Amino acid sequence: MNNFIDYIKGSLEELSTNMTWVSREEAQKSTVVVAAFTIIFALAVAAIDKVFQTGLDNFFKMF
Repeated sequence: MNNFIDYIKGSLEELSTNMTWVSREEAQKSTVVVAAFTIIFALAVAAIDKVFQTGLDNFFKMF
């Protein structure tokens, strides 16, 4: 149990002293870029899904 506590203490110390954090503005810009690409990717996947669904519906209507 003592090793676990030492690990947590060491991790917290490393986070506060050895880590370099991006600025708030840079983090916000990155978040916007990730959100935009996520939405674009989701719309592309939905469009491809619709095309395949329509194609399969038409294919099975032939039988």
